[in-house]
Amino acid sequence: MCENVTGNSHSLADQKKPDLERLFKKRRRDEDIVKTAKALLVHGMTPGKVALLLRLDPEFVAELAKTWNPKFRKVKYTSQYATKRTVRQYFDSGAMLGKICADLQLPLFSVIAFLQRDGVSDQEMASRMPVSDDPLFIEYRKTISRKQAAPQRRSPRLHY
Repeated sequence: MCENVTGNSHSLADQKKPDLERLFKKRRRDEDIVKTAKALLVHGMTPGKVALLLRLDPEFVAELAKTWNPKFRKVKYTSQYATKRTVRQYFDSGAMLGKICADLQLPLFSVIAFLQRDGVSDQEMASRMPVSDDPLFIEYRKTISRKQAAPQRRSPRLHY
């Protein structure tokens, strides 16, 4: 009892000081908070601001921003029909295929498949293709070779 009155003021300060590590770990395990953090990151908020708003560990939010799959970082998912119409509108307006891919965050293979299904000929697309050393075009070639090597998984369509 005498120690508390006369002595060690550090022990009282340590007892009153909140344990931030425990708080951060507890909040990190809450799926709703992590989901909210991902949504805020998708909407363009910086990791530091997300950490402050949601009272999360700044290192955890920074790691989440780096490692969370960017393919799923979309605000709203669109249907294939809407995507196909958008690709066709871009193409009809005279946009290059690389610009269409960049704006819609789609691979070149998907853009070309949408246009082919919509009736655009290969000659029309050839003039708007990216250069052969472009990373989009290299990935397109890899995808084509992989698709040709894989067996057909479903039966061919008889009626179009």
